[in-house]
Amino acid sequence: MILCLHFTLMFAVKTLPEADYPFAVDLANTMNWNMAIEDFEFMASLEPDSCLLLLDDTKQAGIATCISYGKIGWFGNLIVEESYRNRGAGTALVTHAIKQLYAKGVETVGLYAYRHLAGFYEKLGFKVDKDFAVLEAKALQAIKADMLPKIGAQQLLEIISFDSEYFGGNRHKLLESIICTESNASFYVSKNHGVVGYVAATIYESMAWLGPLICAPSRYDIALPLIKAALSEMTGRDVFAVLPKTEVALLEAFWGFGFRETFSVSRMFLGKAPAKNCIYMAESLERG
Repeated sequence: MILCLHFTLMFAVKTLPEADYPFAVDLANTMNWNMAIEDFEFMASLEPDSCLLLLDDTKQAGIATCISYGKIGWFGNLIVEESYRNRGAGTALVTHAIKQLYAKGVETVGLYAYRHLAGFYEKLGFKVDKDFAVLEAKALQAIKADMLPKIGAQQLLEIISFDSEYFGGNRHKLLESIICTESNASFYVSKNHGVVGYVAATIYESMAWLGPLICAPSRYDIALPLIKAALSEMTGRDVFAVLPKTEVALLEAFWGFGFRETFSVSRMFLGKAPAKNCIYMAESLERG
């Protein structure tokens, strides 16, 4: 149930038009998010109405993103112009996104919240689930890795099914987009009864995002080789990763690879949290 829905009715929310992408980029980057127009184009390619624009009459006041994965939805970026803060603008965007996701059949909405914003989301009914560390390695050193099979078209459906089992929603449009892009990296490990772990990474010219990663519970013997395999494709780039603070063994490995924690976030859910236990790394803060 959504609680405490109080916001000024002068606000309107609509799908972010392409013509307003530059505004969205400029606003987002006041928070040092290093976003580009391509980021909003990518979100819109996954779900056409995933990027939202907040208006005060005709004045641009804020932006947000959200995406649906069947029963699970994810709320991503949220930022409003400074002059509109503490005036209900953020609440207007969040509640609109939640209603939009519910209309698509979503039952649970997740997000990653900065620590100082957790209270804001709690007033809207979200509950803290787990704390995550956001890691960064500058100019990643070369990582030695075992040869692991890459995910191809033949494995894609099985990977999507495996991911859905643990994530709780169907991320096929996101996974297919990442895995089928030639410049990216993706690997998997399969045993007698099928896939037991996979990793994918989005790789750009000078930076990369490691994730998502999902492995069967306690299979660190699989998770670490998968991580190394993906990192071996990113030498010299600035690399980011998001994983639970409870994953001490993996965090220690990342320290050894030259990563450091830049900040932390709380994963929060509105509705029943997915209960499936696994080793997990996020695809991004925006998309879960």
